[in-house]
Amino acid sequence: MVKILCELRICTNIKNTRLFQIGQLTSEDIRLNQYINGVKKFIELNKKYINNKEMDVYITDNTIAENEKLPDELLNEIPENVKIITCLNNNYGCFNKGGGDIEQWLYCKNLIKEYDYFIHFEPRQLLIDNYFIDNFMVNPRSLFTYNNNPNAKKHYNTGLFCCKSIELIDFISNISPEFLTKNHLSIEYVLYDFFNKNNIKYDVLDKMSLIWYDTHTKREYHW
Repeated sequence: MVKILCELRICTNIKNTRLFQIGQLTSEDIRLNQYINGVKKFIELNKKYINNKEMDVYITDNTIAENEKLPDELLNEIPENVKIITCLNNNYGCFNKGGGDIEQWLYCKNLIKEYDYFIHFEPRQLLIDNYFIDNFMVNPRSLFTYNNNPNAKKHYNTGLFCCKSIELIDFISNISPEFLTKNHLSIEYVLYDFFNKNNIKYDVLDKMSLIWYDTHTKREYHW
């Protein structure tokens, strides 16, 4: 049986982020409600996979210490068969989102290695339906969507993607959080370049079928 790990990446303690300090993040209440709605919708749409043990789901938060817990309002939406990892591991994410992603994947590296495939989802986004994940579950493989701006350089959308665990481990073994942070690079472009330069096979879907909230413009987008 193929082993699938799904990571729901959240950052609930926004006071531990640089963007909060310079006033570029939404309020704590709005952000928490977005996470509550995003996690609740994900659980609703993927309950069959979780209950049938077709995927293991971990919620990871790198702004909460290991001996502390997530906010009660969010915990109330998380079933017992969804595991939680908390840690204060936000050395790069406070400056570069992609650097923070890699830093957290390195922290969870041994866990990721136990699985064949890895799903990454950021539940500040709200799934409209389960189009993307259902497509993956029917046929597990590395699966992405592209940006839909024809005037921009092609890149992946990294709020929701799937890949082989060994491919993600190879990526974080070669691309450091320092590299992204020092060079002000976006992980969407770096991950795309890594897969294509190394001739790693992947499929592309036309959409993720979710609502994405843009922190900077304060607008919602359908992807």
